[in-house]
Amino acid sequence: MHWLRCVLAEWQLVRARLVRSRLGIWLLLLGAGGAWLAARGASLTVLAPQIAMLGAVLGVAFTVGSDADRAAIALTLTHPTTPLAVATGRWLAAVTAAGIVVLALLFVAGAQSSLPTGAVVRAAVAGFGAAAGAAGCALLVVARGGNALAGALLLYIAVPSVLSADALRVAQQPGAVTWIGIAILELLPGAWRYDALATGDPAGWAHATAWAAGGVVLAARLLARRAR
Repeated sequence: MHWLRCVLAEWQLVRARLVRSRLGIWLLLLGAGGAWLAARGASLTVLAPQIAMLGAVLGVAFTVGSDADRAAIALTLTHPTTPLAVATGRWLAAVTAAGIVVLALLFVAGAQSSLPTGAVVRAAVAGFGAAAGAAGCALLVVARGGNALAGALLLYIAVPSVLSADALRVAQQPGAVTWIGIAILELLPGAWRYDALATGDPAGWAHATAWAAGGVVLAARLLARRAR
C-alpha cells in the first residue's frame, strides 16, 4: 500500500503541470491538429495511436526532462519512496495526459462524423496502448539524456515512424543506413506498428507492453543511479 501511495503521489503531478506549465497548451494544440486531420478523412485507428504517442512524450518531457525536474526527483528519492514508484508514477502521469488528448479527439471526431461506437472504442484502446508504450520509451530516453532526446523522439514519431520496416526491407540494394533505419523502426514505438493495436495485433501489443514495463524498470534504475 505504501508503494501504491507513492505512485499516486507522483501521478498527481500531471494535474499541476497541465494548468501551471505549457503542457496543457501543447496538448491542446496537439488535439486540435488531430481533430483537423480527422475532419479531413484521416483514419482514427491510425491517427489516435500517433496522437497518443506524441502526447505521452510531451507528458514525460514536462514531468521528468527538465533540470528542475531531475533535481526534484533526486530530492524526492531522499524521502521514503523508491525509484520504481517514482518512475511508475511519472509514466502513469504521461499516459493520463495522452489519454485526455485521445478521448477529446475521439469525442470531437465522433460527433463530427457519427462513427460507430465500436470503431471509436477500438481507436481509444489503440490510443491508450500506444501511449503506454511511448511513455515507457520516453521515460527511459529522457532519464538518460533529458529533453533533447525527448525532442528527437517526438520528431521520429511525427514523421518517419509512419514508414514500416517492411517497406524498407523491400528497398533495392539496402545499405548500412537502410538497415539502421529498419532496426530503429523495429525497436522504437511507431505509428506503423501501433496502428494495428485496434485490431488486436499480438505483435503490436507485445511491443507496447514490453516498452511500457521495460521502460519504467530501466528508467527506475537510471534514477536510482543518479540519486547516489
